[in-house]
Order: sequence, then structure tokens, then C-alpha cells
Amino acid sequence: MKLLPLLKYLLLLTTFCGYSQTVFVTGDVKDTREKHGLFDEAGMFSNFSFAVPFRGNPDYGTNDPDGGNSGTWFIPDGLNVQGGFGVHTTETIALSLNTGIDGLITPKLVAVPVYGSLLINPAINEDSTLYIQIGIGKAFALGRGDLSGLYQKYRIGVANSDKMGVFIEANYYGFGVYDIKQVSSITIGITLFNFD
Repeated sequence: MKLLPLLKYLLLLTTFCGYSQTVFVTGDVKDTREKHGLFDEAGMFSNFSFAVPFRGNPDYGTNDPDGGNSGTWFIPDGLNVQGGFGVHTTETIALSLNTGIDGLITPKLVAVPVYGSLLINPAINEDSTLYIQIGIGKAFALGRGDLSGLYQKYRIGVANSDKMGVFIEANYYGFGVYDIKQVSSITIGITLFNFD
């Protein structure tokens, strides 16, 4: 029992006897760490996409004797081809101007959207990225006089290390056709990115 208080006093005494040292550096110290800022690797950016719009199948769940599309919830309803050019920062954020041709079969619509977009492309792991693209601009209907309106695009997808990806997106055209108040579509497609 008497040994424990003696050890405490001995430990306290050794801490009082310690001293500190000051080191002076007489030469230049170089920071060898790499610094990666958001705008360190800015460059040109382009993307091209092919997508198929889908619509709900009105015959889903019915007994079709001809073996039609009654077994699927959604059926293809057109083809969209779009592309854009812009700038990027470290392949993570990109701004671009885009255009293309969107064809929808059911509303009998061919539209040309012209829009600016913001692409956010964070890495998931070494081989893939998750990307989100938001676009806004104007859509012009072809063959329908001066029919045009506000265009909006919301896309989410996954890309691999070859900069090829798959996505799902929602498009809103801002004008109506026939008895539809606003034309919109849900599409699934593939895209190709090019970061210079």
C-alpha cells in the first residue's frame, strides 16, 4: 500500500524535470503535397445521349388473344437524341449548352429542346460515377406553328470508367398538345461523356 503513493510522487517528480526543445529551420521548406482545387483541371466537355421514352401500357392486365403488349407495364413511345458542349472542372461539375430532337409517338410530337444544363458527377468508386443532370431552356415543336414552351430535364444515372453511362430522366416541354395540358416523358437511355 505504501508503494503506490511513492510511485505517484516519483511520476510527478519526473514530469517536473522534463524540458522542451525549440527547433529552428534555417532553409526553405517545400510542401510536397499535391493540391487539388475545384478549378485546377478545367477543360472542355461534351456529351451525347440516346434515349427511349416510355408510356404506361393501357392494355396491361387484359387478356389479349393476339399476344400483344398486355403483359408489360410500360411500352416504348419514341426516340430522343441529344448532345451538348461546355466546360468542366475536375470531371466533377460541368456546364453545357445542349440541343437535340425528341420524338414522341403517342402525342405525335417532334420537339427540338435548346437548354443549358448543370452536370454533377461525383465518383462512387475508382471505376464508376453517379451523375445528376439538370437542364432548363426552351422547346420548339416542329410542324405545329409557333408552339413552344419552357423545357426542363432531370436526369440521374451511373457512368463507368470509359465515360459511358445509363440513365433515367424526366422531360417537361411546357406546352400542351390536343387535350394534354403539358407534354412530359420518362425516358431510359445511354450517354457518352468526353472530358478534355
